[in-house]
Amino acid sequence: MRIRIKNFLSKYIKITEFLFINLFIVFTLLKCLYFQFTTKLNKAPYFSLDNIFMIISTIAVIAIIVSLIFFVFDRKRLVALFIINLLLTILLIADTNFFRYYYNLITIPVFFQLNPRMINSVDQSIVSLFQLKDLIYIIDFPIMLFAFLKLNKRGVESIRFSKRFSKSISILAVSSIIIVCISSSSNLTSFAYSNNYSAKSLGVLFSHFYNTKLFIKENLLQDKVLKEEEKKLVEEHLQNKNKEDSAANFSQYKGIAEGKNLIIVQMEAMQQFVIGKTINGKEITPNLNRLIKESFYFDNIYYQVSGGNTSDAEFLANNSLYPLSEGSVYHRYSENTYHSLASILKDKGYTTYALHAFDKTFWNREEMYKALKFDTFFNSEDYIMDDFAGWSGNALSDKSFFRQSLNMIDTSKPFYSFFVTLSNHHPFNYFESFDFDVGEFEGEYIGNFIKGANYADSCIGEFIKDLKSRGLYDNSLLVFYGDHSAVPKIESEGLMKFLGIEYNDCDWAKLQRVPLIIHLPGQQKGEVISTTGGQIDIMPTIANLMGFDVPYALGKDLINTQKSYAVLRNGSIITDKYIYFNDTRELYDYKTGEPLDISLYENEMQSLINELNISDIIISNDLLSDKTP
Repeated sequence: MRIRIKNFLSKYIKITEFLFINLFIVFTLLKCLYFQFTTKLNKAPYFSLDNIFMIISTIAVIAIIVSLIFFVFDRKRLVALFIINLLLTILLIADTNFFRYYYNLITIPVFFQLNPRMINSVDQSIVSLFQLKDLIYIIDFPIMLFAFLKLNKRGVESIRFSKRFSKSISILAVSSIIIVCISSSSNLTSFAYSNNYSAKSLGVLFSHFYNTKLFIKENLLQDKVLKEEEKKLVEEHLQNKNKEDSAANFSQYKGIAEGKNLIIVQMEAMQQFVIGKTINGKEITPNLNRLIKESFYFDNIYYQVSGGNTSDAEFLANNSLYPLSEGSVYHRYSENTYHSLASILKDKGYTTYALHAFDKTFWNREEMYKALKFDTFFNSEDYIMDDFAGWSGNALSDKSFFRQSLNMIDTSKPFYSFFVTLSNHHPFNYFESFDFDVGEFEGEYIGNFIKGANYADSCIGEFIKDLKSRGLYDNSLLVFYGDHSAVPKIESEGLMKFLGIEYNDCDWAKLQRVPLIIHLPGQQKGEVISTTGGQIDIMPTIANLMGFDVPYALGKDLINTQKSYAVLRNGSIITDKYIYFNDTRELYDYKTGEPLDISLYENEMQSLINELNISDIIISNDLLSDKTP
């Protein structure tokens, strides 16, 4: 009788364990697929060939995880399985919300740059990204916990090492072959530029594995000595670019602002679609609209930021180099030598200021601004917190920021001041009660953003008045530009409703533009320049107007160039002829949105994407440390 009971319990435990394992596989797969489709990395039809490959690859990765757990842990296998389930759930929740804001996956460099002060500063933005349907991530927890406690109480049988080894190796081999076969049909070169492409092709779990492997290889195993061919590649690229620039005779407006002050304002989350736009008969950005009428307005400029977001925009504008594909340059390479705007103007006798009324350690600005050769960094410690508006409700308002900043700068001699605004920051909840009529969008995300943009514009209007009263407006080169997206893809429906258009990928890509306004000293007549470009082109354009050379800049002078393109950090490209999506390997006509034959543009696109590689080599090897400005 006891033997029968023992046999029955043994069979019961084995069946329950079998179900527990299958629940782990099914629920993990469900969570992964939820991530893939809720982020719109993968789209309907759900059983397209690409989606089937992604699903098969995801199952294979989950099978590898299970096989490794059973090989390593034996009697503790269910404990390990339960913990792994919990960790994967946390990772996928983090991925989902990070993706909704940054349109990218969390990677190891991103983890390294996180700290408690940074997390506390963005907690409202993080919370605002959660959606009720995200509860699917924890729907399995009560079931898995109940089954785990039952099994753990009764205990699980030990499995012979030889049996565990043979089964694990078999599953590992079959799953690995499946992944290799599927990955061979993907464009592996795109993996280096786009985490999204690897996730879309082989699933989010594979993408994390691939990025981790790449990180270990590049940072722990690879010889960091600059290879001769890499150095030659960079030198040839810069030489060819400078020859092309010289041959093009970039003389229009050259040196027109030489010796003048340089004032740059990086506008938080200001996107191009609100410029010149009205709602209920009122202009959203009346002051910027007025400034445009007496300035150069570049209406086809795309943000090129990556995981560093605002700090990446700063880096692009001040150095004309691309940000990193993972993590922030400000955190990872703050000890490098850079030939920045501040360093060049400092050598010309300018006093250089960086101004941002927030924690000096956020994005590691305190250290990075030293590397960029700013003489002084005015931060939250230097401002009187007398007025609050915008982000988290406890940040100094842009109105007070501009007013106090001009009192801090020594305007008696040539200066470069770099202002970074703050109020108009995601999630824009602060502006819900702001007095600006947004009609049917009242209380909605897009309505709150429009109010935030209107508030930021009013602060810029007062700033311009202050510049005029101090005699700085006509004695300075003024540059205003937006830093990054304000409307994440999950809020695309509201934006499309506001603009009165239907969503499609090409139009969404075109909406990722930011305003760039450059006002010359004494300029009274405006001009719209529709050259396609990015934030990397700001520095060379300023250099031409102020009459100095930037031999190590990768961008182009937007006023004189014959080239019209923007390379995004994920390897996508936008020109006046086509839009290329690197995460899907799809090419479309810019005007009509019709698919194009990618083979006809392959060489041209590869040449443009190569700029990312050149920039990475320069930054990762501190290649400008032995170069003279």
